[in-house]
Amino acid sequence: MSEIALETQGLRVHYGDTLALYDSDLQFPRNKVTAIIGPSGCGKSTLLRCFNRMNDDIPGAKINGQVLFNEMNIYDADIDPTDIRFRIGMVFQKPNPFPKSIYDNVAFGPRINGFRLDIDELVEDSLRRAALWDEVKDRLKDRATNLSGGQQQRLCIARAL
Repeated sequence: MSEIALETQGLRVHYGDTLALYDSDLQFPRNKVTAIIGPSGCGKSTLLRCFNRMNDDIPGAKINGQVLFNEMNIYDADIDPTDIRFRIGMVFQKPNPFPKSIYDNVAFGPRINGFRLDIDELVEDSLRRAALWDEVKDRLKDRATNLSGGQQQRLCIARAL
């Protein structure tokens, strides 16, 4: 497997007549943390939305070039955007927990996707991996929106996991 997990080649993004990204050529190494830094309006969010095809849902958005995930162009005609979104999750800067319990926030996605194994085990494992389990294990029925901002962010990470 390549040392590059995600790569853009000649990536251009237009929103209508507005050019948001111009000929972006980037490589993101596997199992490394990469920061994308820049001023407001420079295209950081546009770039991130390209990685799981969220721009597909924006009217007037046009993407040219390639985004390679594990050497596969995620914009090829035979690629299912739902599968890409399943494999490339997004955690946004501002946490956005569902107006449900802590437990149901994590269990929601697996349930609607037909998860058939032990959902309790999955919820606990996800919360542990997001470093939240010890803080909420006795409050799983509490509303997620009552958590602190940092806890909500980690809950959204657990949900993505």
